[in-house]
Amino acid sequence: MNREAGCFRIPRWLRTTAAVAVMLLCFFYLGRTLWLGARQVDWSELTVRPGPLILSAVLFTVATLIGGLCWSLLLEGLGQRQPLRANVKTHLRANVAKYLPGYAWQILGKAYLCRVQGLPMGPVGVGIGLEFITVILTGAWVALVTAPTAWLEALGAGTLIAWRWPLAVALGALLVGLPWCLSLVFERVEIIRRRTESIRIVARPLWWMLLWMLLAWLLLGLAVYGLIASLSMMHPGQWLAITSGWAASAILSLVVVFVPMGIGVKESALTFLLSPVVPTALAAVIAVLARVLTILGEALCFVIAQRL
Repeated sequence: MNREAGCFRIPRWLRTTAAVAVMLLCFFYLGRTLWLGARQVDWSELTVRPGPLILSAVLFTVATLIGGLCWSLLLEGLGQRQPLRANVKTHLRANVAKYLPGYAWQILGKAYLCRVQGLPMGPVGVGIGLEFITVILTGAWVALVTAPTAWLEALGAGTLIAWRWPLAVALGALLVGLPWCLSLVFERVEIIRRRTESIRIVARPLWWMLLWMLLAWLLLGLAVYGLIASLSMMHPGQWLAITSGWAASAILSLVVVFVPMGIGVKESALTFLLSPVVPTALAAVIAVLARVLTILGEALCFVIAQRL
């Protein structure tokens, strides 16, 4: 069985080569964008406004803390009721492992901390997978709902306009029906039911988890808006396009699992998606600064977790 499974595994050298190649291409795109677009921006007129910058940093940190709450609600939705403080601590401590080469470090770190916490590994494994899926699904829903028509046309994605709301409605229905879908799978699929006997689906915590995830996506969009507003005057209506662009770039970085935390991928995508809103060179600077604030927020949350 293991021998057969190994035939379908991607060799480690190939994954490493692909990750390095993607990162180099992304960094080349960012550098080229900065070089060619630098003349479009009068850098001498840029002044840092501390208020929006501080607000942005706070929102990045708050969104990370909300991730800990979502993890606790997810465990409760799988029938594993544990103290909120312990769950949040586990999530925030495991969160920093995602910057190590290889996506598995975050999974293994969280699984180990959950085992120390006394949680059964079956529900933990399901929870980690379900957390990854729901983050992508809620982010996709926010990206669809907040995308302005003019912004999509400016990006050359006008064909998506007709499908945007039907996709958002279908995705919203899937999210609302998620507890029933999980119950159906765990009850009807024999091989899954035998391995997840300790899981009991509870709908209300799962719905609350999804609502908090949606709020976190919106707050992250507001954080990026505040970051841009700290360097350039922005119309409040641009928040929708910025939020949609941030969600789409973050989802792309999550899907490219062989690149640690999508470093370079998220920044390149965000630069492109912000180009209708701000000059491309400034968009590249914003994308890099957003990564810096994200890391600082997660580091602060790790310190907070150590004191919980």
